[in-house]
Amino acid sequence: MSNANVAWKYVHELKDGSAADMLEIEYCFMLPESLKACIMEHNAGMPVPSKIDSQSGSKYVFGGLLSFNKGDADSVYDYIGLFKNEDGTKLKMFPFGLDPFGNFFCVKKDGSVVFWNHEDGAEEQVSPSFDDFVASLHA
Repeated sequence: MSNANVAWKYVHELKDGSAADMLEIEYCFMLPESLKACIMEHNAGMPVPSKIDSQSGSKYVFGGLLSFNKGDADSVYDYIGLFKNEDGTKLKMFPFGLDPFGNFFCVKKDGSVVFWNHEDGAEEQVSPSFDDFVASLHA
């Protein structure tokens, strides 16, 4: 998960280092280790550069990671319910970030990263993995 050209701004200290692990257990959804490491180091941070292109050529702005602190603005706890399966126990995908317009970047069970449009629920694959997602950030 390294892109030496990415700097992270506005990082919030993670209050509970096991937050991602607890959400994995609660929702039976394993996160990529590189995403968990990024959350631990850059919780709620905003990357610079922040542009990313989907595999089909759409262009997006990665506004930043959701916070994994309860009570923070733009906390994963505020949004995770949007991604529950119909039975309410498991997730279809796991939200980890936002764009500046209220859309989400999520990781799927296969590890791929998708852009999820909050207006119509449409999703578009952005990267085959979280590592590729971070490596693809550009100005």
